[in-house]
Amino acid sequence: MGESINNNFTPLEDLVLGDRSHPEKISPDEFAKTLCSDQLGPDLGRVGFKFIRDMLVGIERAQSVNLTAITNALCEGIRPHATHKRLSRNLDNPELSQNFSDRLLKLGAAQVGKDTRLIVHMYELNKKYARKVEYLPSVENGESAGFRVCGIVANNLGSQKYVPLLASVWSEDVPGYVSDTDEIKKVLYRVSAATGNRGMFYFDDKSVNDDLLLPILEEPNLNFVMWQRSDASVVYRNKTCSLQEVADSVETVYGKMMFKLLPKGVSGTSIDALSAGVEETALHNIAARNVTDLDLDLFVHAGVTAIKSKESGTSLRLIALKTKNRLIGEVVVPLITSAEDLRSRRALMGLVESCLTIQDTLQAHHTLLERFDPASFRVLTYSRLQFLMSLLQAVMYFEVSVAGGVSVEDHQISSNPHDGDLDRTYYLPDKKSAL
Repeated sequence: MGESINNNFTPLEDLVLGDRSHPEKISPDEFAKTLCSDQLGPDLGRVGFKFIRDMLVGIERAQSVNLTAITNALCEGIRPHATHKRLSRNLDNPELSQNFSDRLLKLGAAQVGKDTRLIVHMYELNKKYARKVEYLPSVENGESAGFRVCGIVANNLGSQKYVPLLASVWSEDVPGYVSDTDEIKKVLYRVSAATGNRGMFYFDDKSVNDDLLLPILEEPNLNFVMWQRSDASVVYRNKTCSLQEVADSVETVYGKMMFKLLPKGVSGTSIDALSAGVEETALHNIAARNVTDLDLDLFVHAGVTAIKSKESGTSLRLIALKTKNRLIGEVVVPLITSAEDLRSRRALMGLVESCLTIQDTLQAHHTLLERFDPASFRVLTYSRLQFLMSLLQAVMYFEVSVAGGVSVEDHQISSNPHDGDLDRTYYLPDKKSAL
Protein backbone atom coordinates (compact mmCIF):
# COMPACT_ATOMS: atom_id res chain seq x y z
CA MET A 1 0.00 0.00 0.00
CA GLY A 2 3.04 2.21 0.57
CA GLU A 3 1.52 4.51 3.23
CA SER A 4 1.63 4.84 6.98
CA ILE A 5 -1.60 4.36 8.85
CA ASN A 6 -0.67 6.92 11.47
CA ASN A 7 0.47 9.70 9.10
CA ASN A 8 -1.85 12.37 7.72
CA PHE A 9 -4.83 11.37 9.84
CA THR A 10 -7.31 13.89 11.25
CA PRO A 11 -6.64 14.62 14.95
CA LEU A 12 -9.14 12.88 17.21
CA GLU A 13 -10.37 16.13 18.73
CA ASP A 14 -11.52 17.29 15.28
CA LEU A 15 -14.02 14.42 15.17
CA VAL A 16 -15.72 15.39 18.41
CA LEU A 17 -19.43 16.01 18.02
CA GLY A 18 -20.21 19.59 17.13
CA ASP A 19 -16.57 20.69 16.71
CA ARG A 20 -16.50 22.84 13.57
CA SER A 21 -13.34 24.78 14.37
CA HIS A 22 -11.76 23.10 11.34
CA PRO A 23 -14.14 23.97 8.47
CA GLU A 24 -12.38 21.86 5.86
CA LYS A 25 -14.41 18.81 4.90
CA ILE A 26 -13.18 15.46 6.21
CA SER A 27 -13.51 12.64 3.67
CA PRO A 28 -14.52 9.03 4.48
CA ASP A 29 -10.92 8.05 3.68
CA GLU A 30 -9.53 10.52 6.23
CA PHE A 31 -12.10 9.42 8.80
CA ALA A 32 -11.03 5.80 8.28
CA LYS A 33 -7.39 6.75 8.89
CA THR A 34 -8.26 8.41 12.19
CA LEU A 35 -10.48 5.54 13.27
CA CYS A 36 -7.68 3.09 12.52
CA SER A 37 -4.86 5.14 14.06
CA ASP A 38 -3.08 4.27 17.29
CA GLN A 39 -5.07 6.99 19.06
CA LEU A 40 -7.94 4.54 19.51
CA GLY A 41 -6.48 1.08 19.91
CA PRO A 42 -3.87 -1.55 19.08
CA ASP A 43 -2.39 -1.81 15.61
CA LEU A 44 -4.75 -3.20 12.97
CA GLY A 45 -2.01 -4.10 10.52
CA ARG A 46 -1.84 -2.88 6.96
CA VAL A 47 -4.20 -5.51 5.62
CA GLY A 48 -6.76 -4.76 8.34
CA PHE A 49 -6.49 -1.02 7.79
CA LYS A 50 -6.88 -1.27 4.00
CA PHE A 51 -9.92 -3.52 4.39
CA ILE A 52 -11.61 -1.21 6.90
CA ARG A 53 -10.85 1.87 4.83
CA ASP A 54 -12.22 0.21 1.68
CA MET A 55 -15.38 -0.92 3.47
CA LEU A 56 -16.09 2.50 4.98
CA VAL A 57 -15.49 4.25 1.67
CA GLY A 58 -17.48 1.61 -0.23
CA ILE A 59 -20.49 1.62 2.12
CA GLU A 60 -20.60 5.42 2.10
CA ARG A 61 -20.40 5.61 -1.70
CA ALA A 62 -22.89 2.80 -2.31
CA GLN A 63 -25.20 3.81 0.56
CA SER A 64 -25.61 0.08 1.05
CA VAL A 65 -24.26 -2.87 3.06
CA ASN A 66 -24.59 -5.21 0.08
CA LEU A 67 -21.10 -6.47 -0.82
CA THR A 68 -21.84 -6.42 -4.54
CA ALA A 69 -22.88 -2.77 -4.35
CA ILE A 70 -19.81 -1.95 -2.22
CA THR A 71 -17.54 -3.75 -4.71
CA ASN A 72 -18.98 -1.78 -7.62
CA ALA A 73 -18.62 1.50 -5.72
CA LEU A 74 -14.93 0.90 -5.04
CA CYS A 75 -14.07 0.61 -8.77
CA GLU A 76 -10.67 -0.99 -8.10
CA GLY A 77 -9.89 -1.62 -11.75
CA ILE A 78 -9.76 -5.40 -11.31
CA ARG A 79 -12.33 -8.13 -11.75
CA PRO A 80 -15.25 -7.36 -9.36
CA HIS A 81 -15.26 -11.00 -8.28
CA ALA A 82 -11.74 -10.63 -6.86
CA THR A 83 -12.70 -7.53 -4.85
CA HIS A 84 -15.88 -9.19 -3.60
CA LYS A 85 -13.96 -12.28 -2.52
CA ARG A 86 -11.33 -10.21 -0.67
CA LEU A 87 -13.94 -8.20 1.22
CA SER A 88 -15.90 -11.31 2.18
CA ARG A 89 -12.75 -13.09 3.37
CA ASN A 90 -11.62 -10.17 5.53
CA LEU A 91 -15.06 -9.80 7.08
CA ASP A 92 -14.57 -13.22 8.64
CA ASN A 93 -12.03 -11.97 11.22
CA PRO A 94 -13.55 -11.86 14.75
CA GLU A 95 -10.38 -10.38 16.29
CA LEU A 96 -10.29 -7.49 13.82
CA SER A 97 -14.03 -7.06 14.20
CA GLN A 98 -13.76 -6.71 18.00
CA ASN A 99 -10.80 -4.31 17.69
CA PHE A 100 -12.71 -2.12 15.27
CA SER A 101 -15.93 -2.14 17.31
CA ASP A 102 -14.01 -1.14 20.45
CA ARG A 103 -12.39 1.76 18.57
CA LEU A 104 -15.71 3.12 17.36
CA LEU A 105 -17.25 2.83 20.82
CA LYS A 106 -14.24 4.58 22.37
CA LEU A 107 -14.56 7.44 19.87
CA GLY A 108 -18.25 7.88 20.62
CA ALA A 109 -17.93 7.38 24.39
CA ALA A 110 -15.51 10.30 24.60
CA GLN A 111 -18.46 12.54 23.71
CA VAL A 112 -20.77 11.25 26.45
CA GLY A 113 -21.27 13.51 29.45
CA LYS A 114 -23.07 13.13 32.75
CA ASP A 115 -26.45 14.17 31.33
CA THR A 116 -26.13 12.60 27.88
CA ARG A 117 -29.04 10.45 26.77
CA LEU A 118 -28.01 6.93 25.76
CA ILE A 119 -31.05 5.94 23.72
CA VAL A 120 -31.66 2.19 23.48
CA HIS A 121 -33.73 0.89 20.59
CA MET A 122 -34.28 -2.40 18.77
CA TYR A 123 -35.08 -3.50 15.23
CA GLU A 124 -34.91 -6.65 13.11
CA LEU A 125 -33.02 -7.72 10.02
CA ASN A 126 -35.58 -9.89 8.28
CA LYS A 127 -34.50 -12.37 5.59
CA LYS A 128 -37.75 -14.02 4.61
CA TYR A 129 -36.40 -16.12 1.76
CA ALA A 130 -32.87 -16.80 3.01
CA ARG A 131 -32.02 -20.39 3.89
CA LYS A 132 -28.24 -20.62 4.25
CA VAL A 133 -27.39 -17.74 6.61
CA GLU A 134 -25.72 -19.09 9.75
CA TYR A 135 -27.94 -18.99 12.87
CA LEU A 136 -30.84 -17.44 10.99
CA PRO A 137 -34.02 -18.56 12.80
CA SER A 138 -36.33 -20.83 10.86
CA VAL A 139 -39.59 -19.42 9.54
CA GLU A 140 -42.57 -20.39 11.67
CA ASN A 141 -46.26 -19.54 11.34
CA GLY A 142 -45.61 -17.50 8.23
CA GLU A 143 -43.44 -14.99 10.10
CA SER A 144 -40.26 -13.57 8.61
CA ALA A 145 -36.96 -15.02 9.74
CA GLY A 146 -34.51 -12.47 11.03
CA PHE A 147 -31.87 -11.29 13.45
CA ARG A 148 -32.57 -8.90 16.32
CA VAL A 149 -30.47 -5.77 16.73
CA CYS A 150 -30.05 -3.64 19.84
CA GLY A 151 -28.55 -0.24 19.10
CA ILE A 152 -27.56 2.70 21.28
CA VAL A 153 -27.19 6.29 20.12
CA ALA A 154 -26.00 9.20 22.28
CA ASN A 155 -27.65 12.61 22.20
CA ASN A 156 -27.89 15.67 24.45
CA LEU A 157 -31.29 17.25 25.01
CA GLY A 158 -31.76 20.13 22.59
CA SER A 159 -28.84 19.13 20.33
CA GLN A 160 -29.36 18.55 16.62
CA LYS A 161 -26.52 16.01 16.54
CA TYR A 162 -26.25 12.49 17.87
CA VAL A 163 -23.63 9.74 17.97
CA PRO A 164 -24.21 6.09 16.98
CA LEU A 165 -22.33 4.18 19.70
CA LEU A 166 -22.96 0.48 19.26
CA ALA A 167 -25.19 -2.07 17.57
CA SER A 168 -25.30 -5.72 18.62
CA VAL A 169 -26.95 -8.40 16.50
CA TRP A 170 -28.12 -11.86 17.55
CA SER A 171 -30.75 -14.55 17.15
CA GLU A 172 -32.04 -17.20 19.51
CA ASP A 173 -30.06 -19.79 17.52
CA VAL A 174 -26.68 -18.19 18.24
CA PRO A 175 -24.56 -20.38 20.59
CA GLY A 176 -24.72 -19.11 24.17
CA TYR A 177 -28.02 -17.30 23.69
CA VAL A 178 -30.02 -17.10 26.92
CA SER A 179 -32.64 -14.43 26.30
CA ASP A 180 -33.16 -11.12 24.54
CA THR A 181 -32.93 -9.38 27.91
CA ASP A 182 -29.54 -10.97 28.51
CA GLU A 183 -28.32 -9.71 25.13
CA ILE A 184 -29.61 -6.20 25.91
CA LYS A 185 -27.79 -6.24 29.26
CA LYS A 186 -24.53 -7.14 27.51
CA VAL A 187 -24.92 -4.06 25.31
CA LEU A 188 -25.77 -1.81 28.27
CA TYR A 189 -22.82 -2.90 30.36
CA ARG A 190 -20.41 -2.65 27.46
CA VAL A 191 -21.46 0.95 26.80
CA SER A 192 -21.47 1.74 30.52
CA ALA A 193 -17.87 0.50 30.83
CA ALA A 194 -16.75 2.52 27.80
CA THR A 195 -18.34 5.74 29.08
CA GLY A 196 -17.16 5.33 32.67
CA ASN A 197 -20.82 5.05 33.71
CA ARG A 198 -21.57 8.53 32.38
CA GLY A 199 -24.91 9.29 30.80
CA MET A 200 -28.29 7.67 31.33
CA PHE A 201 -30.01 4.92 29.34
CA TYR A 202 -33.39 5.85 27.86
CA PHE A 203 -35.39 2.95 26.45
CA ASP A 204 -37.51 3.32 23.32
CA ASP A 205 -40.97 2.08 24.32
CA LYS A 206 -41.93 1.62 20.64
CA SER A 207 -39.35 -1.12 20.04
CA VAL A 208 -38.33 -2.46 23.48
CA ASN A 209 -41.31 -3.92 25.31
CA ASP A 210 -41.95 -3.84 29.05
CA ASP A 211 -41.31 -7.53 29.64
CA LEU A 212 -37.78 -7.26 28.26
CA LEU A 213 -37.07 -4.33 30.56
CA LEU A 214 -38.44 -5.68 33.84
CA PRO A 215 -35.16 -7.44 34.79
CA ILE A 216 -33.30 -4.13 34.31
CA LEU A 217 -35.07 -2.88 37.44
CA GLU A 218 -32.93 -5.30 39.44
CA GLU A 219 -29.63 -3.91 38.09
CA PRO A 220 -28.12 -1.57 40.74
CA ASN A 221 -25.18 -0.40 38.58
CA LEU A 222 -27.06 1.04 35.61
CA ASN A 223 -28.39 4.58 35.21
CA PHE A 224 -31.70 4.42 33.37
CA VAL A 225 -35.17 5.77 32.82
CA MET A 226 -37.97 3.73 31.25
CA TRP A 227 -41.69 3.65 30.67
CA GLN A 228 -43.17 0.68 32.47
CA ARG A 229 -46.84 -0.11 31.86
CA SER A 230 -46.72 -3.74 32.98
CA ASP A 231 -48.43 -5.19 36.04
CA ALA A 232 -45.09 -5.52 37.82
CA SER A 233 -44.98 -5.27 41.59
CA VAL A 234 -42.58 -3.13 43.62
CA VAL A 235 -42.09 -2.31 47.27
CA TYR A 236 -43.70 1.00 48.24
CA ARG A 237 -43.84 2.17 51.85
CA ASN A 238 -42.95 -1.36 53.01
CA LYS A 239 -45.85 -2.87 51.07
CA THR A 240 -45.97 -4.77 47.79
CA CYS A 241 -47.93 -2.75 45.25
CA SER A 242 -48.35 -2.68 41.49
CA LEU A 243 -46.63 0.10 39.59
CA GLN A 244 -49.98 1.50 38.54
CA GLU A 245 -51.22 1.58 42.14
CA VAL A 246 -48.18 3.59 43.15
CA ALA A 247 -48.52 5.95 40.19
CA ASP A 248 -52.18 6.61 40.97
CA SER A 249 -51.30 7.58 44.54
CA VAL A 250 -48.48 10.03 43.74
CA GLU A 251 -49.21 13.74 44.08
CA THR A 252 -48.20 15.50 40.86
CA VAL A 253 -46.90 18.86 42.04
CA TYR A 254 -45.33 20.21 38.83
CA GLY A 255 -46.97 20.70 35.45
CA LYS A 256 -46.70 22.35 32.02
CA MET A 257 -48.56 22.47 28.73
CA MET A 258 -47.04 20.46 25.86
CA PHE A 259 -48.06 19.72 22.28
CA LYS A 260 -47.87 16.36 20.52
CA LEU A 261 -47.88 16.27 16.71
CA LEU A 262 -49.79 13.28 15.33
CA PRO A 263 -49.44 12.44 11.61
CA LYS A 264 -52.77 12.01 9.82
CA GLY A 265 -54.19 8.50 9.92
CA VAL A 266 -52.02 7.52 12.86
CA SER A 267 -53.14 4.60 14.98
CA GLY A 268 -52.95 4.40 18.74
CA THR A 269 -50.28 1.72 18.67
CA SER A 270 -47.78 4.12 17.12
CA ILE A 271 -48.38 6.91 19.63
CA ASP A 272 -45.48 7.19 22.02
CA ALA A 273 -44.55 8.88 25.26
CA LEU A 274 -47.10 11.57 26.14
CA SER A 275 -50.01 9.57 24.78
CA ALA A 276 -48.75 6.26 26.16
CA GLY A 277 -51.55 4.49 27.93
CA VAL A 278 -54.30 6.49 26.21
CA GLU A 279 -57.05 4.32 24.84
CA GLU A 280 -56.20 3.34 21.27
CA THR A 281 -59.77 3.85 20.11
CA ALA A 282 -59.88 7.41 21.48
CA LEU A 283 -56.65 8.43 19.74
CA HIS A 284 -57.61 6.70 16.51
CA ASN A 285 -60.98 8.45 16.41
CA ILE A 286 -59.32 11.83 16.99
CA ALA A 287 -56.73 11.34 14.27
CA ALA A 288 -58.96 9.55 11.74
CA ARG A 289 -61.42 12.45 11.47
CA ASN A 290 -58.69 14.81 10.28
CA VAL A 291 -57.39 15.29 6.75
CA THR A 292 -54.25 17.03 8.02
CA ASP A 293 -51.76 16.35 10.77
CA LEU A 294 -53.14 16.88 14.26
CA ASP A 295 -51.53 18.92 17.03
CA LEU A 296 -52.73 17.55 20.36
CA ASP A 297 -52.56 19.79 23.42
CA LEU A 298 -51.77 17.95 26.63
CA PHE A 299 -51.36 19.29 30.11
CA VAL A 300 -48.50 17.30 31.60
CA HIS A 301 -48.03 17.12 35.35
CA ALA A 302 -45.65 14.94 37.31
CA GLY A 303 -44.66 13.83 40.78
CA VAL A 304 -42.05 11.43 42.12
CA THR A 305 -41.76 8.95 44.95
CA ALA A 306 -39.23 6.37 46.17
CA ILE A 307 -39.76 2.66 45.51
CA LYS A 308 -37.67 -0.51 45.68
CA SER A 309 -37.43 -3.40 43.27
CA LYS A 310 -39.15 -6.47 44.62
CA GLU A 311 -36.35 -9.02 44.16
CA SER A 312 -33.08 -7.21 44.89
CA GLY A 313 -34.37 -4.26 46.89
CA THR A 314 -32.63 -1.79 44.57
CA SER A 315 -33.69 1.78 45.35
CA LEU A 316 -35.52 3.47 42.47
CA ARG A 317 -37.82 6.41 41.81
CA LEU A 318 -41.27 6.22 40.25
CA ILE A 319 -42.42 9.28 38.34
CA ALA A 320 -46.16 9.48 37.94
CA LEU A 321 -46.69 11.25 34.62
CA LYS A 322 -50.24 12.44 34.14
CA THR A 323 -51.55 13.88 30.88
CA LYS A 324 -54.89 15.57 30.43
CA ASN A 325 -56.81 16.57 27.31
CA ARG A 326 -60.46 17.55 27.02
CA LEU A 327 -61.05 14.91 24.33
CA ILE A 328 -59.30 11.92 25.91
CA GLY A 329 -59.46 12.72 29.61
CA GLU A 330 -56.62 12.05 32.03
CA VAL A 331 -54.10 9.23 31.84
CA VAL A 332 -51.48 8.21 34.41
CA VAL A 333 -48.31 6.43 33.23
CA PRO A 334 -45.45 5.19 35.48
CA LEU A 335 -41.92 6.22 34.58
CA ILE A 336 -39.17 4.33 36.44
CA THR A 337 -35.68 5.73 36.92
CA SER A 338 -32.50 5.23 38.92
CA ALA A 339 -31.97 9.03 39.08
CA GLU A 340 -31.92 10.25 42.66
CA ASP A 341 -32.10 14.04 43.02
CA LEU A 342 -35.49 14.83 41.52
CA ARG A 343 -36.95 17.06 44.22
CA SER A 344 -36.81 20.33 42.29
CA ARG A 345 -39.10 21.32 39.42
CA ARG A 346 -36.10 21.79 37.12
CA ALA A 347 -34.69 18.33 37.78
CA LEU A 348 -37.99 16.45 37.59
CA MET A 349 -39.53 18.18 34.59
CA GLY A 350 -36.15 18.24 32.86
CA LEU A 351 -35.97 14.44 33.07
CA VAL A 352 -39.58 14.14 31.90
CA GLU A 353 -38.97 16.37 28.86
CA SER A 354 -35.76 14.50 28.08
CA CYS A 355 -37.65 11.21 28.09
CA LEU A 356 -40.55 12.53 26.03
CA THR A 357 -38.33 13.79 23.20
CA ILE A 358 -36.11 10.77 22.44
CA GLN A 359 -38.29 9.92 19.45
CA ASP A 360 -37.00 12.98 17.60
CA THR A 361 -33.48 11.54 17.70
CA LEU A 362 -34.64 8.02 16.87
CA GLN A 363 -36.65 9.25 13.89
CA ALA A 364 -33.56 10.93 12.42
CA HIS A 365 -31.47 7.81 13.10
CA HIS A 366 -33.99 5.38 11.60
CA THR A 367 -34.33 7.54 8.49
CA LEU A 368 -30.56 7.29 8.03
CA LEU A 369 -30.59 3.57 8.81
CA GLU A 370 -33.25 2.89 6.20
CA ARG A 371 -31.11 4.63 3.59
CA PHE A 372 -28.52 1.83 3.93
CA ASP A 373 -31.16 -0.94 4.14
CA PRO A 374 -29.21 -3.18 6.58
CA ALA A 375 -31.51 -6.13 5.87
CA SER A 376 -30.05 -6.26 2.35
CA PHE A 377 -26.85 -7.87 3.67
CA ARG A 378 -25.65 -10.87 1.65
CA VAL A 379 -23.17 -12.58 3.96
CA LEU A 380 -23.64 -16.15 5.13
CA THR A 381 -21.84 -16.30 8.48
CA TYR A 382 -22.75 -14.70 11.76
CA SER A 383 -19.26 -13.29 12.35
CA ARG A 384 -19.34 -11.51 9.01
CA LEU A 385 -22.73 -10.03 9.83
CA GLN A 386 -21.47 -8.72 13.19
CA PHE A 387 -18.50 -7.03 11.55
CA LEU A 388 -20.68 -5.60 8.79
CA MET A 389 -23.01 -4.00 11.35
CA SER A 390 -20.05 -2.37 13.12
CA LEU A 391 -18.80 -0.97 9.82
CA LEU A 392 -22.27 0.40 9.10
CA GLN A 393 -22.28 2.07 12.54
CA ALA A 394 -18.99 3.75 11.64
CA VAL A 395 -20.33 5.06 8.34
CA MET A 396 -23.43 6.43 10.08
CA TYR A 397 -21.15 8.06 12.66
CA PHE A 398 -19.33 9.72 9.77
CA GLU A 399 -22.56 10.87 8.13
CA VAL A 400 -23.94 12.39 11.34
CA SER A 401 -20.99 13.59 13.40
CA VAL A 402 -18.29 14.32 10.82
CA ALA A 403 -19.94 15.15 7.49
CA GLY A 404 -22.86 16.81 9.26
CA GLY A 405 -25.34 15.51 6.71
CA VAL A 406 -27.92 14.36 9.26
CA SER A 407 -29.47 16.34 12.10
CA VAL A 408 -32.35 16.08 14.55
CA GLU A 409 -34.84 18.62 13.22
CA ASP A 410 -38.37 17.25 13.59
CA HIS A 411 -39.86 17.78 17.04
CA GLN A 412 -42.89 15.60 17.64
CA ILE A 413 -43.34 16.95 21.18
CA SER A 414 -42.87 20.63 21.95
CA SER A 415 -43.51 23.18 24.67
CA ASN A 416 -45.01 25.44 22.00
CA PRO A 417 -47.73 24.81 19.39
CA HIS A 418 -46.39 23.33 16.16
CA ASP A 419 -46.35 25.61 13.13
CA GLY A 420 -48.15 24.89 9.89
CA ASP A 421 -51.57 24.10 8.47
CA LEU A 422 -52.65 21.66 11.15
CA ASP A 423 -55.85 20.51 12.73
CA ARG A 424 -55.66 21.28 16.43
CA THR A 425 -57.40 20.20 19.61
CA TYR A 426 -57.05 23.76 20.95
CA TYR A 427 -57.58 27.31 19.72
CA LEU A 428 -54.69 29.51 18.66
CA PRO A 429 -54.84 33.22 19.58
CA ASP A 430 -56.14 35.43 16.80
CA LYS A 431 -53.04 37.21 15.49
CA LYS A 432 -55.07 40.19 14.24
CA SER A 433 -56.72 40.77 17.60
CA ALA A 434 -53.35 40.50 19.31
CA LEU A 435 -51.98 43.47 17.33
